[in-house]
Amino acid sequence: MIHSFVFSPSGTSRKVADIFTKAMGMDCKTYDLTVRDSGRIDIKDSDDTVVFVAPVYAGRVPALAAERFMTINGNGQKAVAIAVYGNRDYDDALVEMCDIINARGFKLIAAGAFIAQHCIFPKVATDRPDAADEEKLARFASFVSERIISGEPLDLNTVKGNRPYKKPAGVPLHPQADKEKCNSCGACAAQCPTGAIDASNPRMTDAKKCIACCRCINVCPQDARAFGGLLYKVAGWKFCKDNSRRLEPEWFV
Repeated sequence: MIHSFVFSPSGTSRKVADIFTKAMGMDCKTYDLTVRDSGRIDIKDSDDTVVFVAPVYAGRVPALAAERFMTINGNGQKAVAIAVYGNRDYDDALVEMCDIINARGFKLIAAGAFIAQHCIFPKVATDRPDAADEEKLARFASFVSERIISGEPLDLNTVKGNRPYKKPAGVPLHPQADKEKCNSCGACAAQCPTGAIDASNPRMTDAKKCIACCRCINVCPQDARAFGGLLYKVAGWKFCKDNSRRLEPEWFV
C-alpha cells in the first residue's frame, strides 16, 4: 500500500501526486496536509511505501509543509520524495525533502522534481503537468517499482541541491480581494493554510502571515481573489521572460 502525504495549496502538487500514485498501480491512501496537519501519524506496516509531495517556494520546501511532514513517522519503510516547481528551478528543495524524510525514520529509495504551472505567474508552464509530464511520471513510477522490489536505498549524495540550504525568501506579493466580486462567503478564510484571512472580514489579508500560496485564489467560488498592481505586472513580465524555456523532470534512483 502507498501512503501519499501531500501539501498542495494550488492543487498542482496534488495532481502530480495523483498521476504518480495511479501509475504505481497500488492501493493508495492520500493525506492532504495543506489546510491543517493530521496530527502524529506512525506508519507501522513494514511493506508499505510512503510518498511525500510538496511545491517549491523560492528554492525551498515551504516551512509549513516541512513542519507537517515532521509529524509523519516511519520505521524503515521505503519512501519517495517529489518536489513540484514552476519551471524556474527547484534549487535545494528536493535535497531538503530527502533530509526531512530520512530524519523521520524512512528509507529513501527515489526522489524526483517535476514541473507544474506556476501558481503566481500562471503564464509560466501553463497547463503542466501535461501529457509528456504524465509519461515521465509513469517512467519514474516504473523505476520506483523496481526499487521497491530490490530495496536498494537512494544515495542522498546524488540528489541535486546544496547543504546548507539557501536562505528562505518571502514573496512581496499577496492576493487581494475584488470588493465588487467578493460576497464575504469565507471560503478563502476557511481554506487558508496560515490563517492569513480573517473570517469576519475575508476581504482583508494579513501580509505577515500570507505565504502567497494561492489557496484563496483556487477555492474562491466568485473568482474574487487575484494578484494585481504595478509590482505584480513588472515582476510577472520579468519572471515570464526569464523562465519561458521548457524544463523537464529530473529524478534520482
